[in-house]
Amino acid sequence: MKERRVNYIDFVHEHPLVFKEDLENDGNKEAVCSRCAEPVLGPGYKCSECNFLLHKSCNEPPLEIHHHPLHPNHTLDLRSPSEYNRCDACRENCGGRLFYRCEQCNFDIDINCVSRWRSSIDKCHRHDFFPILEQIQFTCNACGEETKGIAYLCSTCRFMVHRECVDYPRTISSTVHNHSLTLTCSLHQMVEEKDDIFCKLCHRTVKTKYGVYYCQDCSYAAHLQCAKDVEGEYMDLSATTELVPCESDLVSEIKHFSHEHKLIISKKELEDDKICEGCTLSISPPFYSCEQCNFFLHGRCTILLPKKKLPLFHQHPLTLLSQAPFPSGIFQCYTCDRFQHGFCYRCDLCEYIFDIQCSSLPETLKHEGHQHSLFIGLNRDKVICNGCYDEDRPSHLFVCPECETFGLCVRCATLPYRVRYEYDLHDYLTLTYSVEDDSGEYYCFICEKSRDSRKWFYYCKECDFAAHPDCVIGKYSRIKFGRTFTCLEYHDHTLTIVQKNEYSAPCDTCGTTFDGVAVGCTRCKFNSHLITRWWGSERICATQD
Repeated sequence: MKERRVNYIDFVHEHPLVFKEDLENDGNKEAVCSRCAEPVLGPGYKCSECNFLLHKSCNEPPLEIHHHPLHPNHTLDLRSPSEYNRCDACRENCGGRLFYRCEQCNFDIDINCVSRWRSSIDKCHRHDFFPILEQIQFTCNACGEETKGIAYLCSTCRFMVHRECVDYPRTISSTVHNHSLTLTCSLHQMVEEKDDIFCKLCHRTVKTKYGVYYCQDCSYAAHLQCAKDVEGEYMDLSATTELVPCESDLVSEIKHFSHEHKLIISKKELEDDKICEGCTLSISPPFYSCEQCNFFLHGRCTILLPKKKLPLFHQHPLTLLSQAPFPSGIFQCYTCDRFQHGFCYRCDLCEYIFDIQCSSLPETLKHEGHQHSLFIGLNRDKVICNGCYDEDRPSHLFVCPECETFGLCVRCATLPYRVRYEYDLHDYLTLTYSVEDDSGEYYCFICEKSRDSRKWFYYCKECDFAAHPDCVIGKYSRIKFGRTFTCLEYHDHTLTIVQKNEYSAPCDTCGTTFDGVAVGCTRCKFNSHLITRWWGSERICATQD
């Protein structure tokens, strides 16, 4: 059946429409236009009785368009949304929006693409762009990527961009920089050619002949996609963080929010191994202690930790807590995946939890395992960590701008350089980055399994003793086993945190054996998995996940 040409009366709404100067700030933040199905921002029309909204430009669309640049020889007629038609410009279905059609050529273009040929990138480039309605191989002059698809071309100077790149906004705000970032396609005219420009978010080289988001005041540059990945509402960093004292400001006595008694400073080495209640690592001077309670805190884990902060790899402010908001107090760090007790930072918005070590990492890291400085950044190239070679590539890692293929996940970057191992005669094992010999066969002396020659390991040269990092440190070395807690939601009696292995009794809930953290009740002889996640949840096993 031939499609019906519509009259303007088809698009008139039954209720009165009221013009608003700013629909976004009028309680319509997530609304879409009822004609073009795009977000409604800025000026537009709002129905006084229902959820009908219109862009200002969509209020009275012309019934016909003559001499459109994409189809100049014939008139285009306005049509109602149709699931059977596809826009020849963006290749998307026209079922959710009005479109224009040339019946003679079987040509369709939706109401958005009618005006999209003069795109937002045009504000940067200042020329008119026309889509080439064929699949071609080309390099985008905005992002620099080579692809095959529909290109938008400037007929004046041959500047060619992706369909995806025409929608990059002229200016964006971000939580990672205190100023707005402006899209520029001429950075090569603003900086010296000899200067190496790096993206501040992924620390890969910025090619100045392509588009980039840039802050001229700070010489801050970011790839288009990197900047879009962290785009968000501007956040004044000074409002979410505070000035942190240095170690020389440590006083002799403090009252800390994590403990009921006063803490006294000490700068002496302890004969017995003690654990810091903040970071759960071995205590070392200077530290604070409460002799009455056998309570210890590193100096760096007291007044040197701000109560609010914004880490490098997260976009929301974090709040310092004396323990995770779970009955057991155990949490899994969102960044390094370690399970631990102790202080933590919790995201105020998404509830992710970070340990204090990961949340305090610097932007630049000089690591013994690599000859160049490393920078924390977005892992857009999906680099594998050169410490553990885990196939699960992290979203953030420390990268080397000079080598480009070298990266370290946060877990490997925070491994201690030296660790004490009780069964080694020389007390300490050293983190080692290359194999100890050329035998071609390498084993862990603790688990007696083979070692991957590419992966880092701990080594004692005098004893020729080598072992996996997890075997030396332990997967649960930061958990205080034996600690008790009460939670009636879990169990009627006091529960104790215990570690289970494959030879332990099976979980009383799901019936399987397991190697990991569990809770047990000595009165009932009850034990069960304890499941903790970094997105803010904890429970006792209901069924084995």
